[in-house]
Amino acid sequence: MQRYLTAFVIVLTLSLSEASIFAKVGFRQVTSTYPVAVQRGTHAEVTLRSNFTLDDTYAVYFNRPGIKMTYAETEPKEAPRSGRGSVGTPFRFQVEIPESQLPGVYEYRIATKQAVSSCAQILVTDYPVVEEEKKENGTPGAAQPVEVPAAICGVCERFEDVDCFQFLAKSGQQLTFQIFAQRVTDRLHNVVVRGPRIYLMDPILTLIGPNGQVVAQNDNFFGGDSFIHAAMPLDGQYTLEVRDARYAGNDRYSYCVEISDKPFAHTLFPMAIHKATSAEVNIVGEILGDMMATQVDDKIKDDNESGESGWAMLRMKTPRGLTNPVPLKFSSFPQLIETEGNNSYDEANDITLPMGVNGRLLEVDDTDFYRFEAKKDRQYHFEIESHRFRLPLDSVLELYDSNGKLLIESDDLTKLRTKDARLLWNCPSDGNYAIAVRDLHARGGTRFVYHLRAELAQPDFELFGEYYYAMLAPGTRMIWFAKIERLNGFDGPVAIEVDGLPDGVTQTPVTIPPGMNHCGIVLFAAPDAGINASLVQVRGRATIKDHEGNEFEIVRRGHVTCEQQGSGGGQARWPIETQIVGVTKPLDLVNVTARPEEIKLKPGESAEIDVRIKRVEGFKDAVTLAMSFDYFANKLGEQLPPGVVMSGKSKARLTGDDLEGQIILEATDKAVSVDRLPIAVLARVSITFSITTNYASNPIFLTVDSTR
Repeated sequence: MQRYLTAFVIVLTLSLSEASIFAKVGFRQVTSTYPVAVQRGTHAEVTLRSNFTLDDTYAVYFNRPGIKMTYAETEPKEAPRSGRGSVGTPFRFQVEIPESQLPGVYEYRIATKQAVSSCAQILVTDYPVVEEEKKENGTPGAAQPVEVPAAICGVCERFEDVDCFQFLAKSGQQLTFQIFAQRVTDRLHNVVVRGPRIYLMDPILTLIGPNGQVVAQNDNFFGGDSFIHAAMPLDGQYTLEVRDARYAGNDRYSYCVEISDKPFAHTLFPMAIHKATSAEVNIVGEILGDMMATQVDDKIKDDNESGESGWAMLRMKTPRGLTNPVPLKFSSFPQLIETEGNNSYDEANDITLPMGVNGRLLEVDDTDFYRFEAKKDRQYHFEIESHRFRLPLDSVLELYDSNGKLLIESDDLTKLRTKDARLLWNCPSDGNYAIAVRDLHARGGTRFVYHLRAELAQPDFELFGEYYYAMLAPGTRMIWFAKIERLNGFDGPVAIEVDGLPDGVTQTPVTIPPGMNHCGIVLFAAPDAGINASLVQVRGRATIKDHEGNEFEIVRRGHVTCEQQGSGGGQARWPIETQIVGVTKPLDLVNVTARPEEIKLKPGESAEIDVRIKRVEGFKDAVTLAMSFDYFANKLGEQLPPGVVMSGKSKARLTGDDLEGQIILEATDKAVSVDRLPIAVLARVSITFSITTNYASNPIFLTVDSTR
């Protein structure tokens, strides 16, 4: 029979200890980028640190096009492990930013001939980059001089570290100060500094005037990152103090502080316009001069970045120059701008669904009401879009009947790591109702702007899973894991696809059938596939019916998270944008074969799968066979249908020269029927206590017949 090679799948991204075996192949753990900012329209050298060597880097991929990054080391460089929490070994890269590149934070991934990397971030800035000097600058008297505007890149590298920077300003001059600290490090693999509660840098900015008095101070403006807007009270030398609010420090605490006298936009109001129309929008921001509003239309979207959701990032023109990019939605729904005074059911603004509603909570304890007509047994979808764009609103949605009685409320979308609220509701009877928007903490202000989607709900799903990255040697296979959350009564099949695979890599077709919410995604690198990599996108595709019974197709992008080291060997998850697949040199296991390739079960029956592995020469460590991706009691990825389990009688641990094992599958009386569902055996290699490398077998097609 043909024998299939298998491949590395997914690694739990917890840091390696001193006991790590260097011969084992691991993904590349990028732990730092410095300087973390590069000015657009320039070239610069940056240093990346990694817990494995970045030798043989041949490509760097960014979540949006334009930036070029190339490996600059000319000699081989090892990356020896130096214990848990190590910041890693430095590697030099050259970065080129086009003049046309939008400023902002970009996510990147590295591909080497042996492995692909975890996530890291870099900031594209409008301003000249100034690096922190290698001398003490911890007091105003020792502050490093800079010229405004500037993008100051530094590192808060040790506990109790304070960095001070000094600049000249005139009385009445308006300046903004914003630090990128958490926003340029929150996707790194290794975030623990000192457990159990010190992770990312929690920066605080303090502005000190020429007379030694504090002019302004801020903490936690853009999430954990600080922002100050101030008019300078005097002519003279000012000092900006940068530190961690807890006086924590670490070599991974890279930051960039932008000091600018240019226009700064927080958001637009309204946040959305009806596509193919023109509308006036107000700029909510600082140093805007006399310009508070501008006209926009659908044409402006063509010159700016826009995503599948209709949101585009726009730089607004003002008499003082361009603002930073801010989001504007070009919606297929008619748009309403809130009329103030809508603070109760009786005062509610009337809306007709479907509609987009643009509102803001200007005052403390403000609540906005919107009244609509609903029909019995119809489902409705309300969703806030605000916090996901780093605005401060922690929204709560409340639904009221015509008597002003609260029926239901909804808070955070925790799976999406946002404080935006979503409310799905089935109407109990015909009538008038109201949806209300408030802040959880009863706050308000000019930045508490939101867009509310109000529409009839349709059968739908959201796609999650374990598909952060993967590496395959030519001729090998790997498996990812997908999971769907069914919404609004959707019970149909969902085809799972991977778009943009590297040359020579293909996917075994797989569909999550009714009665299941998960599956494995098996990829294969052809024997003649050359070493290459690409960013990919996992998608789910399904056919649904609207309220009139018309069929149409929906496609949903998979939500992606990176795996981060947590305190005490635990794990954390954080939303990211990129997924990467690479064809690499051979790994630790070069073959995992599973037989038979077809299995048919009925409730009460069992089946044996014979498994044989082939080790790379010299590799003798234990290999554990499994059917799910587990971390202790947590199932991070599943592929077997409900009611089908792996028996405890399986021979699942292969040690030393042991090359053969056996998986026993059992179908309980609750087994769900499936027809030729592709599954695969995992062969797991432990790198450390908390990190495993998961290899996979050839596909096995499982049929379960539960009909009586």
